[in-house]
Amino acid sequence: MRVLASPAFQNRADNPYNFALATALQVEGVEVCEFSWRRLLFERWDVAHVHWPEGALNTHGALRASARSLYLLLKLLYLKARGAQLVWTVHNLESHDQRFPKLERWFWKAYLPLVDTAIHLSRSGMTLALQAFPSLPAKGNSVIPLGHYRDLYENTSDRIAARTHLGLELHRPVVGFIGQIRLYKNIPALVRAFLTGLPQGASLILGGIPASSAVVSELLALTRSYPNILCRLERIPDCEIQFYLNACDLIVLPYTDVLNSSSALLALSFNRPVLVPALGAMTELREIAGQEWVHTYTGELTPALLREALHWAVATTRPAVCDLRAFQWSDIGRKTVSAYQGRLPSLTNKALLPSTI
Repeated sequence: MRVLASPAFQNRADNPYNFALATALQVEGVEVCEFSWRRLLFERWDVAHVHWPEGALNTHGALRASARSLYLLLKLLYLKARGAQLVWTVHNLESHDQRFPKLERWFWKAYLPLVDTAIHLSRSGMTLALQAFPSLPAKGNSVIPLGHYRDLYENTSDRIAARTHLGLELHRPVVGFIGQIRLYKNIPALVRAFLTGLPQGASLILGGIPASSAVVSELLALTRSYPNILCRLERIPDCEIQFYLNACDLIVLPYTDVLNSSSALLALSFNRPVLVPALGAMTELREIAGQEWVHTYTGELTPALLREALHWAVATTRPAVCDLRAFQWSDIGRKTVSAYQGRLPSLTNKALLPSTI
């Protein structure tokens, strides 16, 4: 079975999810390749596996967004004309930035008829997707979760070593946000809640790549006068992720909108308790990982909510290691192969290669 994925391996530095998925598929005997023009034009594929198609719309300028959207649709039409089945992993139900509503409505109307099978990352995510897209129930639909991030990042430091590395007080409360910083992630609200809700001895860590210069300007204006806020607005090297996560008593993800969250699973992979809004699949994540690891809230993130969540994070008794067996990559690889074959009769008898891993 041959799978052309977009992406497969190339975005590992930003999010190793696709790398881990492609590797798990290779273990199952699937040939997985990264999209390229040569592969598109001159090779045949059983499956075209697409992640984040709405990313074509997350750009500046309606003309550029239109061109990127049309380019993606033409690629998929060509692949399907040559016999490939289109599998879509549903990370989001709309583009994050929502810059071009009319164009986006057109894009989904053109894209969805091309989909043969949809893979949803949670049960609640599938429910929301089937409601949002009336044509989707007629497709093949499977629920296969995000995988954990253990073994994908170095993790040899403990709390003391991490705080020493970052120059933080060893015995003061520390909350943090680690991940890409976009408008919907609502980081200014976290800063304001921290400044008015937690004691002066507490520290806040903000680490990750901002989506725009406007986000950088806003965060620097909010944080520059406070030495207890460690603000690293850039990509954190993989080998240093461990310090920023292990130093925290609580990871706070104050999204205004969310379906699934790699950042939440990353925190849990480092055995850090997380605070998330009760949106999308976050309540389901709490049920799977455990209420001692995932704390949810409704409405706005307030100073009182942050203060309560920090008390919960510090005072709650929990195992040393978060049980993430539900997010094992070996299971995800097998389930993804089954999803490829389940509603796609032409792939049921496709030969799987011996594992090359």
